[in-house]
Amino acid sequence: MIKVEWNTLEIKGKQSGETSVICPHCSHTRTKKKDKCMRVNVSKGLGFCHHCGAISVKEDKPLVDYKPYTIPKQEWRNYTDMSDKAVKYCNSRGISQFTLKELKVSEEEYFQPALGKKVNNIVFNYFEGDTLINKKFRSASKNFAQLTNTKPIFYNINSIINADEVYIVEGEFDVLAMHESGFKNTISIPNGANDHDDYWINSEIYLKDVKKFYIATDRDDKGEIVADKIAQRLGRYRCERVLFDTKDANGDLIKGGKELVKKSISQSKKYPVLGTFTIEDLMGDIMDLHSNGLPKIFYPKHKSFGGLKDIFSVMRGHLVTATGIPSHGKSNFVEWYVMNLVNDHDMKASFYSPEHHPMALHQTTFIEKFYGKNFFIDNPGLPRVSKEEIKRYKDWANERIYVTTQDADTYPTWNWLLEKFKEQLYMFGVDIFVIDAFNKVEFDDTKSNDLSNIRKVLTRITNFCQANNVIVFLVAHPKKMIKKDNGMYENPSLYSISGSADFRNMTHDGFSVYRYFKDFEDGSKFIMKDQVEIQVEKVKMKFQGKMMESETFNYHLPSGRYYSSSQTYQPYLLSSSNSVEEYKDNIEQDQLPF
Repeated sequence: MIKVEWNTLEIKGKQSGETSVICPHCSHTRTKKKDKCMRVNVSKGLGFCHHCGAISVKEDKPLVDYKPYTIPKQEWRNYTDMSDKAVKYCNSRGISQFTLKELKVSEEEYFQPALGKKVNNIVFNYFEGDTLINKKFRSASKNFAQLTNTKPIFYNINSIINADEVYIVEGEFDVLAMHESGFKNTISIPNGANDHDDYWINSEIYLKDVKKFYIATDRDDKGEIVADKIAQRLGRYRCERVLFDTKDANGDLIKGGKELVKKSISQSKKYPVLGTFTIEDLMGDIMDLHSNGLPKIFYPKHKSFGGLKDIFSVMRGHLVTATGIPSHGKSNFVEWYVMNLVNDHDMKASFYSPEHHPMALHQTTFIEKFYGKNFFIDNPGLPRVSKEEIKRYKDWANERIYVTTQDADTYPTWNWLLEKFKEQLYMFGVDIFVIDAFNKVEFDDTKSNDLSNIRKVLTRITNFCQANNVIVFLVAHPKKMIKKDNGMYENPSLYSISGSADFRNMTHDGFSVYRYFKDFEDGSKFIMKDQVEIQVEKVKMKFQGKMMESETFNYHLPSGRYYSSSQTYQPYLLSSSNSVEEYKDNIEQDQLPF
């Protein structure tokens, strides 16, 4: 990534808003040396050159390190004098030649790998400003190809600069159909019904200040899945869902012309978030409950979790609080539980764990759980994690597991942390946030007492969960440990958490973690060393589980994994030839293992 120092930009004392300036990196090399090709958002402290791709960022503004990409070598030429055959084909889909020219759709001969030869293609040219950054080729036989190593970004991004409302569709032809129907502020995800971080990161500057999004992806299972992920990133409070009469915008245009497209859009529905709703607003959700039953719950699916799913599960929009005696494994169990949710339910998780530093060392605990063996040393029958396995873990975790931290100059307050989580919602589409632990984040209000501050923070976290349809796991320490007559400590409850009973009252779900460090006999019950009891302290909805019941696990020290005490430890390593099939046999649905 090319970086330009902020103080080299000629913004002439401008304190806010947007402006265009000469790019210090490339303008002096160009014929038009005074061309102001760098667009600068002074309010955000971010500049981007549409010619060379250089980025400039004000020192106090964080910047995600964009992945390197190349600008296509060939300049765009006016290929819009398309053949009669290509134009007639587009006309058959309701797309006029005027729209083709406005969006600079062209026709070229290009090699299609699937066909093994060069053929004529309709070409969708991806522009950012005046710069051509990608070409997507579509053959008559519906084969696709595109230039390699180009910058991922939404198609037709120029159409939404400074727009208050934006329509998001699932394909280039749908953009053309929307444009044809008068909805010119329309962009398309670049690779079908696939949600990837790269194009969101590269488009953030254009989307951040948009007031309303109409999510108009295809009306099929994949379209619904990606629509939900888009709403998750953008914030459901500013999103509405468009369901076309047919499958998509172009289908509506073909079937009923512009009027049918407009009708479908006029019937868009708000996503359910915090606020005020009429029964009409909720009818879709009510009918969905009647047809499909209770809301979806989430739990690890592998048999090593035993009967825990019968007494405890989590839901989107919930705060989940975990407590336990120090060193009994609260953090460790939460990490293992969340990693399984991520794997089994196609989720993403972000961990804020300042106690686990440095970050690279923290990652080794994830890698150990991933493979079920130790990162540093060999154990009987379990050799340590290899370098090849570390690379394999990277491939799995790269867009699933995120670690949140602050730089040396940032004070970790709740305002800072929740704002960081909001950024991650947009940038990465995170579903689960882990805060480990509550006392590692400072209160913003230094004048109020702890009791008042705890209530404020818990209210903010629960509102954050509900407004963004995410799950937050909060690790919190107990205020004190009580020793029983038999020498054992009591298992702390959510009421035992230091500071306030609100940890029990305001959380949606919660559990405690209690580890036995030696063999112990309690009446007729014999408990072995390193067994761990997970006791359900609270479930908000009765169909989520059963309060005050518990499940006992054996703790596998080399890997930090837990497995049901009624079973023998099985690492189900991917490195073994039959591990994938073995894993499939041991979960409720056909999911791949770590």
